[in-house]
Amino acid sequence: MRSATLTNATLLSFVTSAALLASCGSGEGLESGTSTIAGGGAGAMPASLSGETLQPVIVDAATAKAAWKEGVALFDDGDFAAASEKLKTAVAGEPGDAYRHYLLGLALWKSGDRDGAETSLVESVKLDATPLKPWINLARVRNDRGDRSGALEAADTALQLDPQSADALHQKGRALMELARGDEAREALTAAHGLDAENGYIANTLGLLLIQLGKPAEAVEPLEAAKSALPHVAYVRNNLGVAYERTGRADEAKIEYLAAVDAGDTGGKAMQSLVRLGATDTTQPQEPTVETAAVTPQ
Repeated sequence: MRSATLTNATLLSFVTSAALLASCGSGEGLESGTSTIAGGGAGAMPASLSGETLQPVIVDAATAKAAWKEGVALFDDGDFAAASEKLKTAVAGEPGDAYRHYLLGLALWKSGDRDGAETSLVESVKLDATPLKPWINLARVRNDRGDRSGALEAADTALQLDPQSADALHQKGRALMELARGDEAREALTAAHGLDAENGYIANTLGLLLIQLGKPAEAVEPLEAAKSALPHVAYVRNNLGVAYERTGRADEAKIEYLAAVDAGDTGGKAMQSLVRLGATDTTQPQEPTVETAAVTPQ
């Protein structure tokens, strides 16, 4: 059985190698596909989508067709950077195809180009505002870029198409959290968790919000659900440790902090908590720190 006591050398190696986590997210990867809601409609185009439509360089049909085929294959293989380049050519050949803009947006996001992803997703919904998932992913990208008001607008548009979309409610809750609208965020995230109880990213975000609202006892249930779904994700284990610690369950908290360290503890917060709880040879009291969900494309 592993001892909860860690050496100073171990502590140093974790602390010196720690890197900050990305800001809160949904946490889950971008959705693919374009599920159209029968009879649905997005209504008036949101103000944030106004502006001049992109005018890409036009390429011949044969080149665009070949690029589309190669881009889709590269996307399916997980080579998103290469897929993005091929899909740019495919879009140039068919600039009026909403789905091509959508897939390019996903590829750009997954390759780390959030600005380009937003531009492509905006083009997609300008061309066809009826599919659900482009709106959800536009909300997700905007949340990741820190544009909370824009994310809320896109999420609300998605909810006009499908009021029971757990993913849209999750992105709405994320935006509301950062806009300091805690009660509304809790309502949205509780509904999302109820609709998709096995989604670990949604459960983690709800638990994180409840901790921030000073309700760690209520945070335990969703964070335990998040742990069941994402047992090897460091920030989930750390957040559950915080909930346990703040409800007086120190021994269980130590177990979760140790699990977070084993899973990577990229921000070093779990290690700091172990120090504070005396589970290492070095003691330096610190406040427990929750970790936001790193956004990891899938």
